[in-house]
Amino acid sequence: MITHRQVEAFRAVILAGSATGAAQLMSLTQPAVTRLIQDIEYRLQLTLFERRGGKLVPTSDAITLYREVERSFQGLERIERQAADLRERRVGRLRIAGLPALAVDFLPAFAARFLAARPTLEITVLGPTSPLALDWVSSGQCDLAVVHEQFQSTAVRTTPLPAFAAVVALPRSHPLAAKHEIHATDLHEQDFITLAAPSLIEHTISSVFAAHRVRPRLRVESPLTMMACRMAAEGIGCTLVDPFTADHYAGERLVVRPFRPAILFEWAIITPSFTPVAPLAEEFMAGFIAEFAARIAVNRTG
Repeated sequence: MITHRQVEAFRAVILAGSATGAAQLMSLTQPAVTRLIQDIEYRLQLTLFERRGGKLVPTSDAITLYREVERSFQGLERIERQAADLRERRVGRLRIAGLPALAVDFLPAFAARFLAARPTLEITVLGPTSPLALDWVSSGQCDLAVVHEQFQSTAVRTTPLPAFAAVVALPRSHPLAAKHEIHATDLHEQDFITLAAPSLIEHTISSVFAAHRVRPRLRVESPLTMMACRMAAEGIGCTLVDPFTADHYAGERLVVRPFRPAILFEWAIITPSFTPVAPLAEEFMAGFIAEFAARIAVNRTG
C-alpha cells in the first residue's frame, strides 16, 4: 500500500520538475525524495519519471495518475480550510430562539453583523414564547434562546441579561405625551392596552397598579408587544412594554416615556445543560450580551 508521504513526494516532483526542487518543497533531503519516488514506483509497478538532463520528466502514466492525486490534494486542502473556518468560528450552524420583542429589530440587526464576518455560517432564528423556547432548548432543538424570565430548570443553563426598565408607549396626541416621565398614578382611568400572555412582568405591572390604587381602562389585550405598540400608535391607548419594541415603533404617531416606579425586565439566555455550549454559540452569546448591555446603557442615559 502506498503512503501519503510517497504521494506527496510524487506530486512535489511533478510540480518542481526535479528531486532537488521537491526536497525543498517538502523540507527533506534530495536522497529522501528519490527514495520515496522509488518506493511508490515499486508499489504501483509503474515507471513514473524519466531522467532527462538532470530533470525528472513525468511519463504518460504519471500524468494520468497526477490528475487523480491533484483532486485528492484539493479535497485535503478543502478539509484544512474547513477546519480553519471551524477553529475561527466562521462556519457552522446556529439555531436561536428569540423573544418576539427582540425579533422586531435588535436580534436581526445583531445576527446580520455576526454573519457578515462569517460568510459560510448559517443561522436559524425562531420567535416562540418563552415556555416553548424552554422546551426547544432543553430538547436540543435550539442551541440557545432569549427568554423573558429566568427559569429554574435543571434542563438548561441560565445566563442573566442586564435588567432594564419598562417604558410607556402612547399616542403622540395623548395628553400624557407632554410629560417627560409617566407615573403609575397618571394612568388611572386612562385607556390601556395590556399584554394577554401571563408572565412575571405582567404580574409585576398589576401589583404596581394595585399598590398605587390605579385602575386603567382596559381596552385591548394583546398577545405581543409589537401589536400593543401598533395599537397605541393608532390612538387606542397607552401600553407598558420593553424599550426594544417601543423604540422600534416610536415616531410620528407614537412617543415613548420612562415609567415610575421602575418595573424591571429580567431576561436571560438559556442553553442546554446536558451538553457543553458550542464555541460558536459562546461567541454569539458574548457578542449579543455586550451589544445588549450597550443598548440598555443608551436607553438609561437617553
